[in-house]
Amino acid sequence: MTQPTPPQGAQPMPAAESGSPQRGVRGGSTLAAGVALLLLALVLFGGSRVVAAGQQHAYDPAATPPQSYRLTAGQTYQLSSARPVAELKQAGVLPNLACFITSGSGTPTPLALASTTDDDRNLHIFATMVAPSTGQFRLSCTGIAEVFVDDADDAEPDLSALLVLLSIAVGLLGVIAACSGGYALGRRSDQPAGRRDQPAGRRGQPAGRRDTE
Repeated sequence: MTQPTPPQGAQPMPAAESGSPQRGVRGGSTLAAGVALLLLALVLFGGSRVVAAGQQHAYDPAATPPQSYRLTAGQTYQLSSARPVAELKQAGVLPNLACFITSGSGTPTPLALASTTDDDRNLHIFATMVAPSTGQFRLSCTGIAEVFVDDADDAEPDLSALLVLLSIAVGLLGVIAACSGGYALGRRSDQPAGRRDQPAGRRGQPAGRRDTE
């Protein structure tokens, strides 16, 4: 039995890319990066809860309002409460709501509200008002222990919300990377062993070569 000499210039065909080790390496690296991003997202979310505990917004846990807020005459501001609007409405506070504004050590002055809301979707915002003058003011309302003005001129930025949004973005990237890496590894493992492990020279043997007697 003899084998014919392969044609001059014949080159072995390259190995199939789907079974290349490089694909497995890339898939593993992408999967590891996705897991790392998911862990980072959890850290960012946990950090947002820690930051929220030290802020002074109506929706922050155990928050108390500052002694006064900086307001500008003619500007509209939102009044908020640590109690959700649904609770205030159920307690009957909103229908007969009366609010007061105090400047410095002066006496509380009745405050005309621009609007009152009883929509549960507003969560903590129960009314809006137009500042009568510019300065530092304290605000109070009947039936509401603590009144917040989260959009006051000197209100502190909501860093916890920023961290939450960042954690969502990083987590989304992590899910995409993890799924992509897992899919690449799955495709490699689904390839037949002969296609993954066969030497390149055997895979590249020209189709026209046949053993002849």
